Order: sequence, then structure tokens, then C-alpha cells
Amino acid sequence: MNKILKYQGYHLLSYIVIGILLYLAAVKLPGHSRLWGLSTAQWILFSWILAGIFQMWILLFWRLELYYGRISAWMGRSGFTIFRLGFILFGLGRLLPVIPISLSTAHTMSVPLYLTIPLIAVTTPFIIWGLYSVVFYFGINRAFGADHFDPAYRNGTLEKRGIFKYIPNSMYVVVLLMLYHPGLLWQSLLGLIAAAAHHAFVWTHYFCTEKPDMKEIYGQSG
Repeated sequence: MNKILKYQGYHLLSYIVIGILLYLAAVKLPGHSRLWGLSTAQWILFSWILAGIFQMWILLFWRLELYYGRISAWMGRSGFTIFRLGFILFGLGRLLPVIPISLSTAHTMSVPLYLTIPLIAVTTPFIIWGLYSVVFYFGINRAFGADHFDPAYRNGTLEKRGIFKYIPNSMYVVVLLMLYHPGLLWQSLLGLIAAAAHHAFVWTHYFCTEKPDMKEIYGQSG
């Protein structure tokens, strides 16, 4: 359990602190309404609960397999498939609510569209480049964490093609900038705050789970 829980106290602390700050912002900021049957606060709560489930799902599957081979022992080849399904469902469930959060608090900041639209326009090509590099260079399965399941990756190297040649961790640095687009498009301050909260918590996952695991898999180059 020590290997599974390594650095996870910081992970949990981050989840609590960021969640409290997000809750306070949701309570204090005006302009709330209901959308698709849920209030803004309920959308935020829903997305934040799934954020915790999502990153716990990754932690348990990755480290149980990496350090103990338990997922393969229990589930065989279907273990990685089950993991990917949960990754997609929980991942979309925690990120897509940024859209209804932004819609239900639209026009709550006074930044004109001639400033916000260029921000979306400038970042979109980089996001597309990042997604392209993930699909055609990095690989979808590797993005899901196949290197935790397949020992063959230990003989490989870190990806340096496409956007990865210029921006390390570009999935976190660049691709996740799409989280801010709904808040910018609908002029939602709370939408931007929710995006920043999720973005920050993803980085917590990187430092507390992924980075230590990469050192185990690839050595110091990880």
C-alpha cells in the first residue's frame, strides 16, 4: 500500500483545498441560474465529485498494475479495456460540466468579446496540434497509460515528435486550455474559475501520481 499511496496525501489535500475554494467562489459570485434541471452549484458539485473519482480510478488501476500486476491477474486483458472505459466516462463527466456551468452564469464578467474571441482563436490551433500529436505520435493507448500495463514500454523513450518536441507535458499545458473556452465564449467568470480548478487538480495528478510513476517506468528520464 505504501507504493500505491505515495504522495497521495498531497493529492487529497489539493482536492480538498481547491474544492473549498471552488465552492466559495460558487457561493459568493452572483448570476446563478438553473440549466437542464440542475443549478450551477449542483453542476459544480457533480463535476468535482467526478474529478475525485476519476483521479482515484487512475491511481488505483495504474499503481495496482505497475507495482503488483493485480489488474492483469484479476481481469486479464480486459483490465485495460475496463480502465479505459472508466477513464472516458469519468473524465468526460468531470470536464463537460464546465459548459453548463458557463451557460448558467453567462455574462457575469465584463470582458468584451473582441478580447475573449481572439484568446479562443489563438489557443485553438495549438489545442488541435496537441490533439493531433497525441493521436498520431504519442498514441491513444499510451495516453490512457498503457505503459503502466505493458512492460515493453520500459525499453522505449519519451515522445519527442510533434508538439512534444517543443512543449513537454503538452496534454496538460496546451490541450486542456480548451477547458477555458466555454467561460470565455459565454463571458462566465465562474466558468473560468471552474476550468482553472479542474486544470489545477489535473496538475496535482501529474505531480503526485504520473511523474513518480514515469520515473519507475522510464528511470530518471521520466
